[in-house]
Amino acid sequence: MRRRPCMPMNTMPTKTVFHPTKCKQVNTCSESVVNHIHPSHTNCVNHHLVKNVHYYPHTTSNQYTVDQININGGPYPPMYNQMGMNPVNFPR
Repeated sequence: MRRRPCMPMNTMPTKTVFHPTKCKQVNTCSESVVNHIHPSHTNCVNHHLVKNVHYYPHTTSNQYTVDQININGGPYPPMYNQMGMNPVNFPR
């Protein structure tokens, strides 16, 4: 069995690690003037209103009706039987 020779530490391949790039932002400001013109105009309009008034006279009347019927109830009223009077004993 053959053995590999031992390599010294400084002869091993070097590992390299890349870190993300750090970014720095520098802001600068400048200023300018922009003129905005907003024209306006006033137009005066005079209005006249004509009111047409309409009248609708209305009257109301009432009517009442009365209806009558005649019923033949027989020779004796029903209250005589309710009061204990028998038409047979009724004086003639």
